[in-house]
Amino acid sequence: MFKGRKVELRPVREEDAVILQKWYMDKDFRMAYDAYESIDLEDIKEDIRKVQGGIYDPRLDRLMFLVLRQRDKEPIGICCLRNIDRCNGNAEVLLGIGDKDMRLAGYGLDLLIVLLDLAYYELGLEKTYMKILENQPYGIQNALKFGYKAEGHLRRHAFIDGKYVNLFILGLLKSEYSQLSIIPKWKKKIERG
Repeated sequence: MFKGRKVELRPVREEDAVILQKWYMDKDFRMAYDAYESIDLEDIKEDIRKVQGGIYDPRLDRLMFLVLRQRDKEPIGICCLRNIDRCNGNAEVLLGIGDKDMRLAGYGLDLLIVLLDLAYYELGLEKTYMKILENQPYGIQNALKFGYKAEGHLRRHAFIDGKYVNLFILGLLKSEYSQLSIIPKWKKKIERG
């Protein structure tokens, strides 16, 4: 279990499939979190079985975690490191707060820091990146504000709601992450408990 100030991450379990299915059926959630392949319950369970093994299993190229609200252990979202390239030291970061009422409550920042600590310090990755569709300006804005750098975009890459949209690619190096002013403040608050 990986803990932040407001959230805890734990590996997804097969019994989480029902709540994941509910979130996957939410269009707004799907726009921000695209690390799922199906909304069929049995497919979701199979997807969960594929990521069992733990963070140190070198065969896994994807890790999925259920996001729990720390105060009451209620599931509020999911996050994922996918396309983990252990040879080249990078992975894609995906975050999704499933409960609409929790999306602007400060859980995303806490979740991102916990996941990045895991990526950089537990897995030893050099870089993480995000792929965000242009019709998600809030996601792009938050990633840039946090410290991710724009690395490029794929023009007219996805067909969404009857039109083609660009896909932006943003990256963050481990050295850049460790220099972010928010990180020591956040960790100090964790230590104080």
